[in-house]
This record gives sequence, structure tokens and C-alpha cells, in this order.
Amino acid sequence: MEKITEKLLLEKGSPKTNKLEQIKTLNLSKMGLKHQDLPVRLLSRLQSLEQWDLSGNRLQELPKNLKLPALRCLDLSDNQMEDVTTLESLSNLEELKMEDNLYITVSDNHKMMVLLPNLRIFNGKDVSPTANHLRYVYTDNLRTRVIAVWEKSFHLPDPITAEKLSSLEKEFVNAARQQVRFGPSSVSDFTKWKVEIIAKEYLHSLTEPQKEPESNELTDTKENSEIPTPTKRKQTTSVKDSDVSLTPRKQLRTDLPASSVEDSPRKSSLRLKPLKTLSQASAVRMSPRKTGGSGGSRLVATCGGDSLCVIDCETGMVMKKYKVPGEEFFSLAWSTVLMSRGGGAPAQHCSILAAGGKRGLVKLIHPRNNIAYGEFRASRKALSVLRFNHHKGNFLFSGSYDNKIIMWDIGGVDSQYNYKVVQLLVLEISATPLHICLPPTSPSANLLTACEDGLHCFNTQLGTNNMKRSKEMEITFPIYKKEDKDHDYHTIDGLSFLTDDIVASKNYMHGSIYLWSWSRTKAQRPDKKNRTVCAVVLAELQWANTEIPYLALNTCPGQAYIVCGDDKGRLWTYHVTNLQRNSFQTGKPILPTEVLEWPVPVRKGLGHVEGPSINSVAMDPELQYLVALSDRNMVIVWKREESS
Repeated sequence: MEKITEKLLLEKGSPKTNKLEQIKTLNLSKMGLKHQDLPVRLLSRLQSLEQWDLSGNRLQELPKNLKLPALRCLDLSDNQMEDVTTLESLSNLEELKMEDNLYITVSDNHKMMVLLPNLRIFNGKDVSPTANHLRYVYTDNLRTRVIAVWEKSFHLPDPITAEKLSSLEKEFVNAARQQVRFGPSSVSDFTKWKVEIIAKEYLHSLTEPQKEPESNELTDTKENSEIPTPTKRKQTTSVKDSDVSLTPRKQLRTDLPASSVEDSPRKSSLRLKPLKTLSQASAVRMSPRKTGGSGGSRLVATCGGDSLCVIDCETGMVMKKYKVPGEEFFSLAWSTVLMSRGGGAPAQHCSILAAGGKRGLVKLIHPRNNIAYGEFRASRKALSVLRFNHHKGNFLFSGSYDNKIIMWDIGGVDSQYNYKVVQLLVLEISATPLHICLPPTSPSANLLTACEDGLHCFNTQLGTNNMKRSKEMEITFPIYKKEDKDHDYHTIDGLSFLTDDIVASKNYMHGSIYLWSWSRTKAQRPDKKNRTVCAVVLAELQWANTEIPYLALNTCPGQAYIVCGDDKGRLWTYHVTNLQRNSFQTGKPILPTEVLEWPVPVRKGLGHVEGPSINSVAMDPELQYLVALSDRNMVIVWKREESS
């Protein structure tokens, strides 16, 4: 190995010069270098260096505190890199190559995207959407959970001393690393690393409160400052007061395959209506049936942050808004239960909402009467998903971050809103449940849950003494065969029944949506001894190529539609009745019927809002309205207009 000297750097650098400060390109590849062979003081004189090739060496890390302010491109491929945090000082880096480094994991890749705020190209690919998601959306979610750990169990010492603060920091960081659970298990190392950083920063901010952290979210101060009384009817809020305007676009982008008009038998168009969320929305659900005079399936509920809103899709008005200080809602679900009226009058059906989040409590709400009539504790951990049995509206499933799904009977209510909740079953799973689906033909016998480690099936038939159950079987997918150290496809972040038998599901990092048969998949276990079966795939739907997780799909069974958003604000729609006739089992991915473009909203004083990630979508049974929920605090409603 040749020693790094000023003479060597001048020989290996360009343009040819006699001053290190003028070198812009440097090639130190294939020299057998280790990190201790890189002299920081000498290399720091390369103040104009823009491109540096260190490929083919034996580097496990870079020297700490190496500052090269002009460096934009770095090639570290074919090394032995382990500690990527040593790249942090190269803060202006825009392009990085790390291929053929045996010990680099997906978590390491995530760390680099966070540590290097200007990184755009990684291993030859544009990673801007993924990097921005990690820097802002993912980090904000972790920050919320870290603060919740502090508020629940910690406080500043009195008096504050250096020794007490040091001990407190150690305890708080350890608690946060153990308690905060978020994101795919494949990046748990990255999550714990980032949680530790956030915890230290948050504790530091409490001792220096004058330094407020910058906010990366689009918020509306006027709306977020409202604190209505949940049990009193409040004045509705119209979108006319919104500071968001929309420029509708419906054409396909040039990088997407165009679908012919003949491929879509329903020749209708969709127009845009602008709506603004009143909270950091994380879930959206359409009302399943008529609810008196309030519009029935025109209503959509959104939740997130400490708020839950009920919006009329036709008028764009917020009909109800509930705030629960200290809560952070993650999921909600509609159902219909019986309300007894007393005096011999027959009981009547009423639509209710259940909502839950970080506190592990389920809030029960009767929107028509504007009453949050009850709550019960479903878990000591945060709730990730709620789902009602559509055949028995009083049966509720709650999934939580302690890797459990619990089945509850919430009963009905009387005229005084008295109610009773009974726990029926506990389903033990191996990872956080993301979605719960009940087969339309057997909603009281089987349950499918999409988790961070796969798709699992449970027997939920009541009538036995076994109140605590493990999974009956795991359903695997063909994409699993393509897994490697950089690709884990086991996280199922989209799941919904399209028909009584056909299921639509989506694997994280797989650019397709699977359509598969529930009955034929289940029939592969005639003796019920085999605990793992492969899904009987009927077709694949072409979808976006993205590494952003938790972009959930949804279905409209009555209209044979599947919709899934992507990380650019687009909605990919598939009319499957027609596709079944023409393209099933051809072996080729089915193109979308139509891709609806992000409508380019404009915020006053901030300009255009670029296409965000569409976290979830909802549709009414007649597909008159399509509601998309973004990670930029916005709800967009698409309304069907039949073509003449």
C-alpha cells in the first residue's frame, strides 16, 4: 500500500496543479486503503474537491470529522464499510455509491439518507422520495412516540444538575429504544438508532426551551387551534375558508402505460373537489350506510393527531370534529349497532365510530347526536388497527403494538348511552398488525391480518373454551423467493377483499398488487397440518416502484374497483371486472385502468404542494366518491361524473 502524501494526491488528482486546494477530482481506488491510512489534516486541504473515488479498498469507515465542503460525489463501492455514521461530516454529498459492501444493511442505507441531507442519488438510483419520507414523515412519527414515552414516565429533576441529567438521559434513551415500535422489522436497527438521537435532542430542548425545533409539516394554525366541546354541536366549517386551491389534472404522465378507453367499460370521469384536513390525518373511512338526514355514504371520517373529523363529501363541509388532548389517533372504523329507546318502542339502528391510537383506548362515538359516549382500554400499548365484523356490527377487532388482536363485543346502547364491553378472543401474532380483513362469506369464522412479518390467518369461531389462539396458517407469496439482504418483502401493507373470494394484497417494496383466491389458497390444507401455504395468485396488477411503506390499497367490491395511492400523489385505479375477462392468468402484469394525477394544490404564501405520499383511500359502495388521504395534512375528494 502506497502512503498518502501531498505528492501522491497531486499525482492522482485533477486538474493538474501544484496546490491541493485546486483539485476537483481525486482517484484513490484499488490501493488497499484502510481508514487509518487516510490523513485527515492533509485531506482537509482539498477544499475544492467535488468527486472522490475510493472504490476497491478495505475501508470499514471514514475518518471522523473529515470536512470536504465541495464534495458532491463519492464512490465507496467494493469496500468493507460497516460504520456509515462516519459519513455525516460530508453533509453536501449528493451522489454516493456503496455497492458490493458486504456488511451494509437496509438500516445502514436509511441512516445515510438521514445523515446526508442533500443525498439524491444512491447506487445510481434517485432516492429523493424515500430520503424525504425518512427525514420528515418517518422522523416526525418517531418523534411523536418518543415524546409520548417522556410524558408518560419522565420529568426533569429539581434541581437540575449535570449528574442528574446524565442519569436521566440514559434512562430515557433506554426506555424510548425499548418502547417505540414503528416501521418494518427489517429496519428496526435504523429505528432504534434514530429514536436514540431524537430522545437526546428532545431532552436537550427541555433544558433550553428558547430553541424551538423547525417544523416540516404543512399546518393551518387557525384550524389546529380549535378546541370544540365534543358533546356539543359545533358550527360546521366550510372549505370556502381554506387556504388551499387545486388545479385539476387527469392526464397520465409520460412514464406510465396508457390504457385504452375500451379497457374501461364504465366511461365516466372524475372531477376534483378540494378539502383540507383539520389534523394530522392517518386513517380515513367512508360511512357504510344511511345515517338519518346526514347524507349516508356521503360522509367520510378521518382521524390523526388528537382529532377526528366527519366530512360531507358532496358539500366539502366538516360536519363534526372531536379533539382528545393528549391522544394520537391511528385508526378508526364505522359500524351499526342497535339503540334501545325504552317505553316499549322498538330498537333502531344507529351508525357509530370507533377510534383508537397511542393511548390504547377505543373511543366510541355517535356522530349523528354529536356524542362521544364511551371508551374502553383495548391494550396497554398503542392501537394500530380497528375493524368491525360487517355481519355482526357489535363485534370489534383491535390490533395493537404488543402483537395482539383482541375481539370485543361492544353491544348496543340505550337511550342514556349505557353500554357494556366484553372481551371474547385474544389472537397472538408475531409482529404489529397493519390491516385486518374478514372473508365476506365467513366473517365470524376466519380472520386475515397483514403484518410486518407476513400474512396470517386465524380461526375466530366462537363456542370453544380456547379464548387465546395462535395463527392457523401463514400465507406466502411468490415474491418471497426474490428476497436478499437488501429486500425483505414480508411486510404486507395493503389487504382487502374484492369479491367473496378474490383478495387484493400488496407487499412492501414490490411494484405490483397481487390478486389471489382465498378459497383455493385455503383448500391447499385438506388435513390442516401444513401451517404455511402459498397464495394461489390469479393476476398481478402493475403498480408504482417505491420504497415508501404503508401506502394502503382499498377496494369497492360492488363496482369491482381497486385503488392504491403512491408516493407522488397519484391514484392507481383498476376496474377488475373487465380485466378478469381479458387478462387473467396471462402471466403479464395488468396495467391500471387509469392513473389519476396529483391535483397540484397551492398554499397561500408557500406555492405549489408537490405530490405527497397517499397513505390510504376510501370509497362509498356506489363509487360516487373516492377519498384520498395524504401525508401532507390534506384530504382530496374525487367525485364521479357520468359521461353522456
